[in-house]
Amino acid sequence: MTGSEHTDPLLARFGVCTDEVHPDLETALRVTREMGLREVELLAFWGKPVVELDDAHLDRAADLLARYSMTVSAIGSLFLKGVQLGAVPRGRVADDPAFRAELAVLRRSIHAARRLGAPIVRTYAFRRDDMVGLGNPSPRRPRGGVIPGEILEKVVEGLRVAADIAGEAGLILGIENVRSCWANTGHNTARIIAAAGHPRLQAIWDPGNDYVSGGVPYPDGYEAVRPYICHIHIKDARVVDPATGLTSWEAVGCGEVDYVAHFRALRREGYRGGLSLETHWHPRPPGGGEPDRIRDSQISFAGVRAALRASWGGN
Repeated sequence: MTGSEHTDPLLARFGVCTDEVHPDLETALRVTREMGLREVELLAFWGKPVVELDDAHLDRAADLLARYSMTVSAIGSLFLKGVQLGAVPRGRVADDPAFRAELAVLRRSIHAARRLGAPIVRTYAFRRDDMVGLGNPSPRRPRGGVIPGEILEKVVEGLRVAADIAGEAGLILGIENVRSCWANTGHNTARIIAAAGHPRLQAIWDPGNDYVSGGVPYPDGYEAVRPYICHIHIKDARVVDPATGLTSWEAVGCGEVDYVAHFRALRREGYRGGLSLETHWHPRPPGGGEPDRIRDSQISFAGVRAALRASWGGN
């Protein structure tokens, strides 16, 4: 490490999303330690989402985390990512069968978070009704496009119910901005959180997802969502086809997200929350076969460290 890396407060809380490194938890933890990191975010391992693991598996995971001296920054639940609100009447979101069924996912996420010591459970802000598949390609509208007023009311109604449940468990409900959902950019995420006005509802800020959704991650998206950030995801992307909105994931430093400026701003603001490398860039080998997720994550984290070093060079 360089001298600046030894004292960089951002590295103190840097971690990885383990499923981006390896599907086996112990392998992912070992590689994470070899990368010099001590924090992880958990979405899936051992062939299942963490919210579907029974207590015996959660206890085994807790033992491994202790063995590798790892802490858990967040539980990467998929809560509300697939739930649409277009046909749900205003004032009736809490009674909607799809929403009520999804609350079981939230409660299992909370159970896993408490068992593994995570302070944050991830949510999404309901699926956009016009979205096809994962949304790539889809139009990249400025700042992610408009959220109609009626939709905003319904999104807020559901998220307030969920934030109450998370708050009762002593946890933060973190909205990750993602292309397929109403909170797709920093601007739209901030609008939703401000409208909800719930102290337990905060933002998992993802600059890469802001970019592919049509936003300008820095300074535009970051400045909008900055007051609400509880955690940050790090990945990179570029536009492949402006006409269709097709984008591709890239190793950090090889895409269009300005992480040097991001890291400089976070350090200036005194940010002390967590950051997770969420690699996403997993190219298939030229001869075929499966991507090398460990190698891909190591390459992307090298880009992170380069951006961190460069970010010390200005104010």
